[in-house]
Amino acid sequence: MASLRFRMKHVDMAHRGSVFAVQQPSVKRPAVFWLCLLVLLTAAFTLALHVVDYKSLAKLGLFLAVGILWKLWSKTCYESVLILPYLGLQVETHNCLGQVCTHFLSLSQIKDIVITEAVTMNSIRTYLVVLLNGADCSGQQMLYPLFIQSRPRVDELLQVYQVCHEKLLHPHTTPVNMFLA
Repeated sequence: MASLRFRMKHVDMAHRGSVFAVQQPSVKRPAVFWLCLLVLLTAAFTLALHVVDYKSLAKLGLFLAVGILWKLWSKTCYESVLILPYLGLQVETHNCLGQVCTHFLSLSQIKDIVITEAVTMNSIRTYLVVLLNGADCSGQQMLYPLFIQSRPRVDELLQVYQVCHEKLLHPHTTPVNMFLA
């Protein structure tokens, strides 16, 4: 369901690399304001707080405002992966309030890039994962998932996988087409 809202965009910069970005449609500030006001007024009139107690109404309004801010802060609006041949990957995530989180994985850290599946109670989710060199203290292989919030479709992940292998891991060999056979 999340993949229906998100669309992957690919910018190919030839020998300089590629950018894959997934962006959710933005939320307009007036829409957020009217939604908050509607929820607050509905709760107030349902509980008749505007007549009984203004302090309870103020507490409810503050609680709802904090809840909506938390929801906007934790929601990812934009994710991108910049593939830099001979250097590595730059992964960038933006939340709806404008906070940006950027990670760089150098080529020496990257062992491989794979597509993996996770089986949950009622669904199967597909992820693009970077296998990192080395292991943690328990001997487990370290993984770095890409596009974890937006969860693009499998065909879009295959495109990212192929470009990563072509430009990052095997820059002088033929394209990887093992999934298309």
